[in-house]
Amino acid sequence: MSEEEKLSLEVVAPEKMVMTKTVDMVTISGSEGDFGVLPGHAALVSSIRPGFLEIEDNKEIEKMFIGGGFIEILEDKVSILASEVLSSEQINIPECEEKINKYNSDLTSSENESDKNIILKHIDKYQAMIDFKNSN
Repeated sequence: MSEEEKLSLEVVAPEKMVMTKTVDMVTISGSEGDFGVLPGHAALVSSIRPGFLEIEDNKEIEKMFIGGGFIEILEDKVSILASEVLSSEQINIPECEEKINKYNSDLTSSENESDKNIILKHIDKYQAMIDFKNSN
């Protein structure tokens, strides 16, 4: 693809700018389902659920785990504001399983619906981390 047929990608996490690069395609776990972004995609703002970010450039694919956040697509620019960005190597499955067990225990002892929803979001995040690690 020529430069005018590429996307400008920016990924930002709370603690740092993770990356800025020009890519062919971005695929991400949106709150309503996974979707891909190619040059010329319609303008869009979406929340991101815990899951994967797949970046394709020159037939090479780079994958990362995104803990949640937002994606904005304007013309050929994709901006991702992520709560957390991890590589597969940074994910420890036994630690994730331990946290899931802890949150499941908290869930059974919690009586507040708001607290239960927060706990379920944590469980979903750690399960998504395990799924991401196992898929790579």
